[in-house]
Amino acid sequence: MTIVIGTPVVGAGGGRITYEVGLHGVEGVERLWFSLPESASGFVNPRADAAVLALLMPAMRQRRDLVVEGTVTDELVWNLGHDVPVILRGVRPELSGIAIDARDAARPIGAAGQAVVTAYSAGVDSYAALARHHFAPDTPDSLRVTHLLYNNVGSHGRGDRGRELYRRRLEPIRAGAATMGLPLFDVDSNLDDLYSASGLGFQQTHTMRNAAVAHLLASGVRLFLYASSVPYEEVSTTAMYDLSYADPVLLPALSAGALSLRPSGADLDRAQKTALVAQVPHSYGRLDVCTESVDGTNCSTCWKCRRTILTLDLLGALDHYRSVFDVPDDPRWREEFLREALDRMLEPRSQPSTRGAVQLYDERVGIPRAWRAAARGRASVRAARRAARSTVRSAARLVRSRRDRT
Repeated sequence: MTIVIGTPVVGAGGGRITYEVGLHGVEGVERLWFSLPESASGFVNPRADAAVLALLMPAMRQRRDLVVEGTVTDELVWNLGHDVPVILRGVRPELSGIAIDARDAARPIGAAGQAVVTAYSAGVDSYAALARHHFAPDTPDSLRVTHLLYNNVGSHGRGDRGRELYRRRLEPIRAGAATMGLPLFDVDSNLDDLYSASGLGFQQTHTMRNAAVAHLLASGVRLFLYASSVPYEEVSTTAMYDLSYADPVLLPALSAGALSLRPSGADLDRAQKTALVAQVPHSYGRLDVCTESVDGTNCSTCWKCRRTILTLDLLGALDHYRSVFDVPDDPRWREEFLREALDRMLEPRSQPSTRGAVQLYDERVGIPRAWRAAARGRASVRAARRAARSTVRSAARLVRSRRDRT
């Protein structure tokens, strides 16, 4: 079985630019499309590069080779056949190696643009990238952001419901971009429809999805800065839940021709980034870290919100953000959060950002030994329960296997 990617068609109408390519061999999806504002018309790369990037992980998950009928950049095809799949399969072992049959491979686009772009989500990673590459007075012109992106490629949820949330979130993003004086390209797409297979959630695939948008704009973009969420010391190309762990290795391998993709902020941990963002007044009434909210605002109760509230409080910067967070009235909220953070640190999928918050708390306040001991005790109980459940499941499978043989 193969997946066939046709020849892209770029059109215009209603103030928007569309990029569409027919697909064959993808269940339930007959075409991939992107929609951009008319102001991005000079940036759109008419080649199939964006489509190949969008389809690579779904094809690897379904063990289907790719056939590309449209023109595709030869350097990109080379990278996708060598370094990139090795990195992806290291992080996501369930993926399989595939072949890419590029019927019309061509040299990279000669006259590339000079734009430097980054995604603007108003989160900590996003504002940290802008603190470095827009607000800082000493940023070299070659690294200074010229355009912002706001992509709908899966982070807002699926289908019509996800698109509606994307549109609600887009309005404050537009306003924020306008006050920075930077052009914003809002990029809508049905790309998420390709990622219905198990193991292809947004966290496992986000780098590839957003890299597809970068290559979609390769006719006008020279540098794509991807706001990294994992510091260098945590980088790994072994099995991980989140593809972010491989970003500093993966992004350069996704570069081709004059388009360079690189991480921004990987030299900082989450607490250091939050301290950097707290020096940017533009973020005070706009910081948006919530992934649970359905109205585009911070819920102030989810893990990410509470982690950010505590970090800002420890940094002495929380007062700047009281318009975007509802700070708990109960004075014990800091201790309650810290106990939960200690529990999360001892889970198999502990996140660097959680460890950073705990370390900052220990430096600024101090963590009693009794709390750490209690957390280790709770972790031992959870581990024992997981082991017991695993034993029960294994026994049940053995019973079923024996019953099937008889």
